[in-house]
Amino acid sequence: MKTKFNLPKYYEIVIDDETGLVNIYSNSKHAKGRELSMHINNNGYLVAKLNNRNITIHSLVANFYLGERPENLCINHKDGNKLNNKPSNLEYVTIAENIYHSVKEGMHICNRPKEMGRYIDGRCKDIVAYKRTWYLENKQRLLEKAKNRYNERKTTNENDQKKVVL
Repeated sequence: MKTKFNLPKYYEIVIDDETGLVNIYSNSKHAKGRELSMHINNNGYLVAKLNNRNITIHSLVANFYLGERPENLCINHKDGNKLNNKPSNLEYVTIAENIYHSVKEGMHICNRPKEMGRYIDGRCKDIVAYKRTWYLENKQRLLEKAKNRYNERKTTNENDQKKVVL
């Protein structure tokens, strides 16, 4: 069964209850009836751009079916699949319950020790190691930049001295 929701001001959202498929259509005068594209963000959630903001699809579905999200609670996917946005698969839980669920199901980063020492963007948790690796990767560029600055200062100083002598 497909359910339609209107998101003020410019969007109509159609959610299929059985499959969890979500379609978002524009109601603005410039793109009336156009379906909005969605992509998967760095954290693995399906995202659409609404009113110039990236909104996760699971938060839209939870908001329409479970109501407004209570303070200090987060949305949990019961089966652990971040792309499964069926209303029956979503629930509001505390952060501790969400972490416990991810550890128990084997989805938490502590279950993958090779990835545990890094942040999402690849930085090491050890700041000294991060700075060292960053410097080694960028050493040649930094030295070239310093050399160019030194040569520029040297030529400007020589030009200034010639002007003073004349």
